[in-house]
Amino acid sequence: MKNRSASLDLLKLVLALLVVALHIFPVSKMKGISGLISYEIASGITRIAVPTFFIISGYLLRNKLDDVSYLKKYCKRILLLYVVWQLLYLPDLLHHYHIKWFTTKTLIYKLVYGYWHLWYLLASVLGVVLLHFTRKWKLITKWAVILGLFAAGYLFQLSYKLHIFKELPFFVNIYEGLGTTRNAVFFAFPFLLLGSLYDYWKFSPKYFQWILGLSITALLLESYLYYTLKLGALDFFVSLLPISMLLLHWAVTAKLILKWTIPGTLSLGIYLCHPYMIRLVTEFLPQKTLGMIVCKYFIICLLSVVVWYFLEKINRKFPYFL
Repeated sequence: MKNRSASLDLLKLVLALLVVALHIFPVSKMKGISGLISYEIASGITRIAVPTFFIISGYLLRNKLDDVSYLKKYCKRILLLYVVWQLLYLPDLLHHYHIKWFTTKTLIYKLVYGYWHLWYLLASVLGVVLLHFTRKWKLITKWAVILGLFAAGYLFQLSYKLHIFKELPFFVNIYEGLGTTRNAVFFAFPFLLLGSLYDYWKFSPKYFQWILGLSITALLLESYLYYTLKLGALDFFVSLLPISMLLLHWAVTAKLILKWTIPGTLSLGIYLCHPYMIRLVTEFLPQKTLGMIVCKYFIICLLSVVVWYFLEKINRKFPYFL
């Protein structure tokens, strides 16, 4: 397609594959070195994906924030995807509710905020709305909002995981009522806003690789700390800010020429359909060793691509799925 960036499409594809890994590798059911590796994948390196998706969206929207008509179409399209895929995943949601995987309160949260991975769609819409209404703010105010909201979300999540609010049900209810701090306010909006400010923070290519390497190392070390503290899965890591910025910068500045064009909807298709592929593969391959999970990961990715291929054909006649 005209004006598509091969590097951005490649980055989004890699991010979608990281999301698949995030949802299949366990964070607490393995012991020893296998448990550590699985945790570093599921609550470490894969956590790069969603913030980077948001920062890419902010970058792509940065010159459209005054165009109300465009933003309305953009948000309507995402809301349509949200409704369609919520309905498609409703049988799975109700099935797991009936076998008591979660409470009625959790069911309500999932119906409101989005089942499993679909929270991202709703958070994107709300984040874009906030992005539009804050477009005229001063640059220093925007930076303060980015750092302030991210820090608040980070500290709120960490306090919850450390049970600091155990005797304060008011704060527990706020945290859970927000659908955790991985939401539009603390997560989507700061990264969208950060992406929209790309022209103000471009990196010098001189130290790019070193900074990225150090940032990823910091992420793995931070993840290891939480592993030793047995905190379970976390969404906020301090190093996610520089990593997402560096990855966007690479995608914007890289002049890739790929032998094959990456379809623009491939990453979205993988993201949307992979949970059902996880259910299918797990049904036939229930083994939970690290080696089997790695094998299942590649099978799930392959099946997700196959499903995307057919969805893409259907979507050409009924444009409601991608």
